[in-house]
Amino acid sequence: MITEKTMTSPRRSPFGLMSRRTFLTATAAAATLATTKLRAAPTAPAPEKLVYIGSGANGPAAGIHVATWNPSNGTLSNLRLAMQADGAAFLATTELSGKRILFAGHQLPAKKGALSSYQIGPNGDLTMIDTMITTDFDFVHTAVDHTGQALITASYGSGKVLSVKVSSDGTLGKPVSQFQLTGHGPNASRQLAPHAHGVAIAPDNRFVLINDLGTDRIMIYKLNAATAELTPNNPPYFETAPGSGPRHTAFHPSGKWAYSINELDSTITQMGWNAATGILTLAANTPTMPAGADATAGRAGEVVFDKTGRFLYACNRASIDDIVVYSVGNRGQLTLVQHLNFGGKEARHYAISSDGTYFILAEQFSDKVAVFTRNPTTGTLKPTANEYAVQNPSCILFA
Repeated sequence: MITEKTMTSPRRSPFGLMSRRTFLTATAAAATLATTKLRAAPTAPAPEKLVYIGSGANGPAAGIHVATWNPSNGTLSNLRLAMQADGAAFLATTELSGKRILFAGHQLPAKKGALSSYQIGPNGDLTMIDTMITTDFDFVHTAVDHTGQALITASYGSGKVLSVKVSSDGTLGKPVSQFQLTGHGPNASRQLAPHAHGVAIAPDNRFVLINDLGTDRIMIYKLNAATAELTPNNPPYFETAPGSGPRHTAFHPSGKWAYSINELDSTITQMGWNAATGILTLAANTPTMPAGADATAGRAGEVVFDKTGRFLYACNRASIDDIVVYSVGNRGQLTLVQHLNFGGKEARHYAISSDGTYFILAEQFSDKVAVFTRNPTTGTLKPTANEYAVQNPSCILFA
């Protein structure tokens, strides 16, 4: 049974420890400064491409990093901390009223979580707009809908799904829809309870998919973007293979298929997508591990398409750390192109440059971000010498 409830969430900074008096003084000052900057900030787009790096680290040096992206040589310059923030693990961006807005989901100590919104300045600096703290909700994955009006988030630890309304100035409203997922899977060490993980917005913005790693289900919700309300679809979920542990889903650019990368059995599930009804149908399962490898010893991690939809990029972690490249056929079928051992640990997240010639990887346990060249014709990747130290990088975002 899926239940819905509303929770109240006081807004305060999730960054660091402070007394109540200090916090109130700092909050008032920050609000005044943010309002002044918001009114004065130009609406013209930044002249150079930026790359934001989310981090799961905590402490004074942790937070959201930003760098200038140089597409001519695939380098990052002026890499710096744009905003000190604890556990800012996953990021999303949108444009509202001519302003570029960045959202961060935070995983904080003591079973707390937070959502924050920031205005992006011309040089990439961030000005805080709003913060909402919740209890019993770790924001493991966050996505903004295609209109920028709704934030959809997933909590791995508590197995909850949450939607939040976003105002035109980037402030966050109270939670609109909240669902507590139920059930378990056959994997005794990883599936004793639901674990909401990935969030995927349908291309037409009418549906949201939530991967539940703990129950081998991909939840399907109807989305009202104007109100940020979620409503369970009929049927309310798609079942993946028992013990597969669906982690993240990505829609193919054509809108015909959706692909779930499954952490526990190291596979990718290709599904047909009916945009009219919001129904997923099984098409195929494809392994991510090399032939002969023990699939249960790995942890498949992420699934990303290039903008043409000709290639899909997945990854393995744990026993084998590599990036896996597939070509996508005319029926959506996957054909292996490359297994690339990148020489680091834990490919947490990655993104492809807008021209398709570079691939940036967050190597979470190597504490670095690495740049690879990408051949748009073959889809293959090659390492470069362009590597950058970032503590616990967990999200790469071009903005």
